[in-house]
Amino acid sequence: MNSNGDEDAKSLFLKGIEYERDGNHYDATKCYRRAFKMDPDIEDKITDEDVAALRQTESSDESDSEEDYDSQEDLYVRLQRVIEPQICFPEHSQQATHFSALPTELVLYVFRWVVSSDLDLRSLEMCATVCRGWYLCARDPELWRRACSKIWNKLNIDDLAAVDGSWRKMFIERPHVLTIGCYICKISYMRQGEESFQDLSYGPSLNVVYYRYLRFFSDGRVIMMLSSSEPGKIVQRLKSKALAPHDVCLGYYQLSDNQLLLKLDSKVTKAEQNNKQRHRLENVQRKTTYYMTLEILKHKSKHNHKLTWKEYEIVHRNRINKLMTTKYDLSSNRFPPFLYSRVKSYTTESDNVL
Repeated sequence: MNSNGDEDAKSLFLKGIEYERDGNHYDATKCYRRAFKMDPDIEDKITDEDVAALRQTESSDESDSEEDYDSQEDLYVRLQRVIEPQICFPEHSQQATHFSALPTELVLYVFRWVVSSDLDLRSLEMCATVCRGWYLCARDPELWRRACSKIWNKLNIDDLAAVDGSWRKMFIERPHVLTIGCYICKISYMRQGEESFQDLSYGPSLNVVYYRYLRFFSDGRVIMMLSSSEPGKIVQRLKSKALAPHDVCLGYYQLSDNQLLLKLDSKVTKAEQNNKQRHRLENVQRKTTYYMTLEILKHKSKHNHKLTWKEYEIVHRNRINKLMTTKYDLSSNRFPPFLYSRVKSYTTESDNVL
């Protein structure tokens, strides 16, 4: 073999060593095979000086990259500058087509399905921890801009302004409701029971506990339910409007800065039967409307995890079809705040893309 062939085989073998040190065993194996085809004895011809020169080149490259690194530079901007065009690489060789073969446009479309119309941005943040390429895709401004426009859909998209130029920061910090869980309000109070007819000195006290649930959807709809059952038995039934129990209240919500305005309707068909000889079975349909104003606050440094009562009013018709309005005093402890609880089952599947 001529000297040019020896040099080519040596450079391929050294390139394989470099790939192997970087953990890219697939490309390292390809370089080794090509080098052995050129010269079966190439491994014996690699000297210690060649390996030392390779190490010196790598160390100089690392020092140059350290000099280019700015600790104050945003990670997203830095990765855009240093990352290769391909998003990611397979860790192990495989015959099937790897995810890295997809163009960036398709990867972003897959991530739009990850977020879905339910705005599961938590799953998107988990995708960002896979590798540098996925981090860049998960921080793509267009994904977060779509999420912001979905939440604040009542506003003109031109009126939406990113916080410090970041749609992600706007979505995290600007007050809004979270849609991949439930806001739960636990109400408990003491109630005096009936005295015993045998012992008038015995007066039982009962501890009454019940829950008020609010489940928000990204399309502006909301479900409210009152139940004495623990959250573990109820939240799954509020996964979608179709699966919700018949006794829930359905309505809409609207954002106004850090205020949340809700209007919910409850229609109950009640069968009343009094003396069968004098009255027949009648269906009396009554409608009750709930008006609520809540304030969106932080809870233990977590944005939008707490809702406090500002106003609460109920409008209903009585038995003689007269419109009645009841406005509650919210100063008592009968109206504790709602606290957000994430529900894993809400994100197991996606129905619509973001």
